[in-house]
Amino acid sequence: MTRRTAVAAVMGCVVLAAASCAGPERPTATATADGKGAASTSASPAPSATATPTVDAVAVAVAAARERMTAAATGRDAPGPEGLLVAAESTGGALFVWESSDGRFCHGTATGIGVTSVACFTRPHTPPVGKEPRLVPLVRMMATGWNVVFGAEHETVESVTCGGVPVRVKDVGVMADGRRSVHAVEFPDLTLGTVSVRVRRGSRVVTETLALETFAKKDDARFASCGEPTS
Repeated sequence: MTRRTAVAAVMGCVVLAAASCAGPERPTATATADGKGAASTSASPAPSATATPTVDAVAVAVAAARERMTAAATGRDAPGPEGLLVAAESTGGALFVWESSDGRFCHGTATGIGVTSVACFTRPHTPPVGKEPRLVPLVRMMATGWNVVFGAEHETVESVTCGGVPVRVKDVGVMADGRRSVHAVEFPDLTLGTVSVRVRRGSRVVTETLALETFAKKDDARFASCGEPTS
């Protein structure tokens, strides 16, 4: 895992909105400023953002974040031909994902106050594309909220629900030479459990589960949750 200039971000987590950062993430990121915050104490699912900023304000923030991210992701971690893909956005900054020129998956955050983080896998084509249809967790972190980025291989994502409640799915783009579509969901604060993902495989429609985190204790009442606990 490569690292960028940073102070006190743990396992890929940077706070862009006032919320906590918790839990291990395989690609380890670093940040240039402390990202501490208070964890959510809500025990009910919260599948959508609590406020809707103006489109212009978000666009301005994302444009500024893109400039900072471009300046931070350099050398072998610089984006390949597809460039930076926006996985999440707010007036506070943005979460980006991309592939390096040698095919390594990367993600990073940039805020309006100049805090940036970059994290990349060390080996090309990681994670590799599988032979069977599947969902691939890519990023779980606190950025513009509790952000979960995942890939879909050999199948098409149609919808996501949290305990039966529809969750907005952002279609981020494609990676791995078009063999993996990338999607993202967001919750206002750390949310435990799993979401149900409805996918299409040719003429068949099936439902898969996607873990929102992998580190919290079972039935932790301090946090909101969806579906079944992951531990």
